[in-house]
Amino acid sequence: MDSILSKRLKQLRIENNMYQKDVACKIGITESGYGYYEQGKRIPDSIMLNKLASLYNVSTDYLLGNTDQKKPESLTLDEELQQLLSDPDTLVAFKDFHNLTDTDKQEIINFIKFKKQQNN
Repeated sequence: MDSILSKRLKQLRIENNMYQKDVACKIGITESGYGYYEQGKRIPDSIMLNKLASLYNVSTDYLLGNTDQKKPESLTLDEELQQLLSDPDTLVAFKDFHNLTDTDKQEIINFIKFKKQQNN
């Protein structure tokens, strides 16, 4: 059963110079579990699909074959800001950022960079 999803998963893994065990480790499943995705024997659930899209920096629509565009069109700065401001967690996290000391601001920025590196 060679689906678009299974073909794209294999293609992206190869493009990113990874083995199945590397991908499996990064998304938190067994190597054979991931192998079933590439073989078309299993279909990842929505959580796993999002992890795979994030790992390969593509959209879930691309993985599923709904589009041939790997990434969605980029948002304008205004659209990005609007999305950020509509998220209550973001507002709580950064509402008083400008009131922090320069040292505290830098610590937060360093922590965010650290967390981003952990996820890569």
